[in-house]
Amino acid sequence: MIRAVLCSLVLFCILAPPAAAQYRVLHGTVASGGGVASGSHAVYCTAAQPVTGIAYGADNGVKAGFWYCAGISSTVDVAVTSIFAELRGDAVHLTWSISSNGSCEGFNVYRSPGADAPFERINEVPIPPAGSATYRDETAEPGNVYRYRIGATSGGSEWYSMEVSVTLPPKPLMLHQNYPNPFNPSTNISYYLPKRSHVRLVIFDVRGALVRTLADGVQGVGAHTSLWNGTNDTGCPVASGVYYYRIEADKQVITKKLVIIR
Repeated sequence: MIRAVLCSLVLFCILAPPAAAQYRVLHGTVASGGGVASGSHAVYCTAAQPVTGIAYGADNGVKAGFWYCAGISSTVDVAVTSIFAELRGDAVHLTWSISSNGSCEGFNVYRSPGADAPFERINEVPIPPAGSATYRDETAEPGNVYRYRIGATSGGSEWYSMEVSVTLPPKPLMLHQNYPNPFNPSTNISYYLPKRSHVRLVIFDVRGALVRTLADGVQGVGAHTSLWNGTNDTGCPVASGVYYYRIEADKQVITKKLVIIR
């Protein structure tokens, strides 16, 4: 009898189909062979793949071996089956998917600014499952490496996806062409700071005389925009013609030309 049972288990091991999805295995479902070591949270067990040392939540560990799914009547609440991250413009675009027979109440996006830094949630409110499973992280800073994972919530608990890593290339100080140009009565001047710096943004005429100071102070890393309404520092409108705008930041200077038409 014992031999027959062992043969059945061996046959199950051989014939078990591979699975790439991560299934939720409740605490206590696995009672032997390692399984869920301790804790009361649910954990993810990767079926039919020899994954070792996965640990999510408090004191929850899973050893290798698809047989941890044996005895479960169905693969309930399938976790995030895939997650993909790519750089689009100045933001990291995340997409993910879940199995059709899974269910959850919402998603959270977690980010870690490095290999050893803790994960922190970056979305303000949970992302509803009925919507598109995407998120655009516009707070990611160039020159950094980030790790991301998705949390699926259900019944007051949360289960995490696998992690993905994104490396953002560094960006230099940038001063964009004003828009609109030519303009009347106002125009936008945009620029990018690669790090926190003291910024001085000024307008001057073709003779080199200072016309208007738009910014003069410390600003944080990222994109910024200043509006010039075509007036000088005393508030008087300037005449039509060619003017120049210049940014000074972190010992760098960039100058561009603009035109105002009255």
